[in-house]
Amino acid sequence: MDFLGNDNNKNNKEMLAIFQGESEEILERLFNNLFSLEDTPANKDLIGSIYRDLHSLKGAVRMVGFNNIQGIFHKMEDIFDAVNNDQFVLDKDIINLMSRSLETASRYLQESIKNGREIIDEEFTATLSNLEYILDIEMNEQTFRQNETIAEAGMVSGEESSGLSQYQEEINSSFNACFEIIDSIVPEEESQDIVILKEEVEKIYEFFKNSNLYEVKTSLENILAKLDFVMNATNTFTISEILELRNELSSAAAKFTTSCIETEEGGLTFFDIAEKISMLQGSSIYAKEIKDDIAQLKEGVDDQNIIEIINVINDILDFISENSVQLEEQMMMTLKGAVEYCASPNENIDNDLILQQLEIMKQLLELNYKKDTGVSEIKSLSTQTSSANKSNASTEIKTLHVNAQKLDLLVNQLGELIITKIKTEKNLEKIDSIKNANEACQKDLLKTSNYLRYYNRKYLQSGNTDQYTGVFVKQVFSLLLDITQNVSRTIYDLNSLYRASKEDDMKMRLIIDEMESMVKNIRVLPISTVFNSFSRMVRDIANEKGKDIDFEIEGKDTCADKKIIEEIKTPLIHILRNAIDHGIESKEERIANGKSPVGKILLSAKQDDNKVIIDVVDDGQGFNLEKIKDRAVSRGFLTQDDIDSMTDEAIMNIIFWPGFTTGDSITSISGRGIGLDVVKTKISQLNGKVKVISEFGKGSCVHIEIPVTLTTLRVFLVQISGQTFAIPIQVITTFILKNQNEIKTNNGIRSILFNGNIIPLYYLSDILELAPAQRNEKETILIIEADDKTIGLVVDKLLGDQDILQKKLSPPLYKVKNISGITNLASGELCLILNMQDIMHYDFNKAMISANNQELLTSDVLSYKRILIVDDSVTTRTMVKNILLNIGYMVDTVLDADEALVKLKLTHYDLIITDLTMPKIDGYEFIERLRNDEMYADIPIIVISSLPENQARKRLNKLSIAHYISKDNFDQADLAMQVKEILTKFHH
Repeated sequence: MDFLGNDNNKNNKEMLAIFQGESEEILERLFNNLFSLEDTPANKDLIGSIYRDLHSLKGAVRMVGFNNIQGIFHKMEDIFDAVNNDQFVLDKDIINLMSRSLETASRYLQESIKNGREIIDEEFTATLSNLEYILDIEMNEQTFRQNETIAEAGMVSGEESSGLSQYQEEINSSFNACFEIIDSIVPEEESQDIVILKEEVEKIYEFFKNSNLYEVKTSLENILAKLDFVMNATNTFTISEILELRNELSSAAAKFTTSCIETEEGGLTFFDIAEKISMLQGSSIYAKEIKDDIAQLKEGVDDQNIIEIINVINDILDFISENSVQLEEQMMMTLKGAVEYCASPNENIDNDLILQQLEIMKQLLELNYKKDTGVSEIKSLSTQTSSANKSNASTEIKTLHVNAQKLDLLVNQLGELIITKIKTEKNLEKIDSIKNANEACQKDLLKTSNYLRYYNRKYLQSGNTDQYTGVFVKQVFSLLLDITQNVSRTIYDLNSLYRASKEDDMKMRLIIDEMESMVKNIRVLPISTVFNSFSRMVRDIANEKGKDIDFEIEGKDTCADKKIIEEIKTPLIHILRNAIDHGIESKEERIANGKSPVGKILLSAKQDDNKVIIDVVDDGQGFNLEKIKDRAVSRGFLTQDDIDSMTDEAIMNIIFWPGFTTGDSITSISGRGIGLDVVKTKISQLNGKVKVISEFGKGSCVHIEIPVTLTTLRVFLVQISGQTFAIPIQVITTFILKNQNEIKTNNGIRSILFNGNIIPLYYLSDILELAPAQRNEKETILIIEADDKTIGLVVDKLLGDQDILQKKLSPPLYKVKNISGITNLASGELCLILNMQDIMHYDFNKAMISANNQELLTSDVLSYKRILIVDDSVTTRTMVKNILLNIGYMVDTVLDADEALVKLKLTHYDLIITDLTMPKIDGYEFIERLRNDEMYADIPIIVISSLPENQARKRLNKLSIAHYISKDNFDQADLAMQVKEILTKFHH
């Protein structure tokens, strides 16, 4: 029964979510077990485990209605069932085929889950044919020919369908019986006919179980699955289900009849060969066999035009076989069309056109795949980049398995919080009681005051005091005594309440800290989640490069935050690819250098305090320091003087610079100058460090340090030009105070002496292009160490360290120079987190807005200008506001056009900066309203939007805007200069 066919969308999503979690778990086990099976192909425990997992997965896939995809798992299950029963012997080629088939099925499964419906194409069909081909050969011969390759094995002919033709009458009789039973079933009523129908279908299935008529088998399996479900559930059919069942059975019967007719006609045809062509999309091993089939038919061909086409087809098949080419879909369709033309020449199709298409295909294959050309690698770069983008999207871990004990502890802490909540409510009641007591005291004091006024007026002023003084004093004394007692009780209650609140506050802090730790712990995953997938990748790349590599993994149980696990995969892939391609030498080179022909790569992980340390160690040729120096100078990365002043470690880490490569040729693995800079960038984004340690001829180690969690970040808060910024604390060595006379200037570069070393000194306000604060007699300097550099940064004020929740910038401001994220401080103030990698690579020799330019921008005329910012993004509003405030303008912000129109009625603005995409009134309509109102028609307008400029300009050209800035290319300096120019122009 197809669950995805139900109308209940919520249930479908829940079902798919449950299925996704289960399937991911089973698939990971299968991949790991298949990889382990390569070393021990006769391991019965592994084979049994794989068989059971395939069986479970097949059933689960079928239950959610992905009936075609389950075919791959079904075929693999049949193969491992045969292996389990000693009817089939595994070898490395077969296991590799199983791994590739599993990867294909996994990919289609993910796409189908994502789209909520089954998605398959020609590649899927080719994968299924590969499995069917292997299974049919082995099941026919009951043994695996270990000394022959798959390419030498003969394709199963029509023997099985020929064998079934002798039972045609009996099978057709059973089909007819099924149709009669289906026609007798009454919709929505229970019926024993369903049981009889199932028995009849099972009888038919027995004929096809071991045949090569896959489509008939699949249809019958689907029918049996549906009948099973109905019998175990309602035991009734709806009208639509009856019609669907009848159609599927009719389709199976028709396919069987067709196969019998084809068998009776007998012999191999070009149409049969055309069907086999699709298998070349998944593997090149069938090219030789297809060529042999064509040779068999070529003997009976008299048409010279067809013979000419066959000759070109044979050339293409030879090339595919020799170069292990897997055909792309378009080429596969061209080849298939040519073979079909040989079967039935069409007078409407020009014979020369077929030949021309084949010749072009042949040239493309030679250009793209011929060894030692390097062109195929360039071509594959776009494919690889596309694949990388897809893989990045899939690195996100959507399901977490949480230890029940962790949840129990979390629930217990939640119980403690509830108790504290109840106590807090009681404390509020006490506060209310104290408030009432204070109000009563206030009334008594007021009453006493009134008595004293009355006594003063009536007795003291008249001089008649003797008679009433005693009585009055007693009354006042009594009131004051009551007030004193009430105040004493209130003070006591306040002290008790303070102690209780302090105790509850301390307890609540502890509980919240523990809960925070537990929640972080729940997000923590073993690093094996990502490490396990590398074994297959290393094996495949090593095979492609013709190298033998012993790949070891240590520290799989080391744990890190889910986000770290997701993000670290891509850098590690780049590092491992580089180690295989550039690091490990060929077998011949290793033997010549006195090394084992088998290279070694060790991937290890361990936890050190709050850091995870990952090392990728290989015993290859290492990095050639002299070659790095030469390449850095020849490519213009550095001058010879720069190189001479650098340490060996700093030179070694040039390999992480964008565009740098020591490879002399481009390959599909590496050598394009992309990859290791991605590693550096990604690790920096994770607040981590990476460096390489290498000894030429001996090997190398890439050393990575990353935090265990990204949930919180320890930062040091500093103030620059009146604005607060956060700096990750791991890059700060210390902070010092220096007098102006201790700061030296040489060739325009400031420097200070620190720990016996001269280090350059820069003002952070200059780097961030902010208005400089007044220079102090003593400067506050942070010593920053990162990316193998040490510099001093001058700040206005130190505000102390703090743990913050790090947030990414809101789209579309994904990348803003010098800024890595944003956070809310305890005061509620928005604070920008500085990107120290950007700052360390800042061009210190030029400032985009110098101090002199700042003075020009903040001239007396412009400093009185008022600007209105209209944007529904708090990130954009805050960032633009801070830039303009620091230059010296007066700035107001609103989140939509409605608020802006209200503001404009109350305040005069010299410039408006607005977004286009906003709720209620969009930017276009807002600008149009302003232009149609004579009060606002002359106010200059700058648009800052994420829309492409050419798209936005079509409407904006009619609205006379002053300037357009794309959020994708947002630049602080450009904004500042444009604002200055526009205000200067409109002022004059």
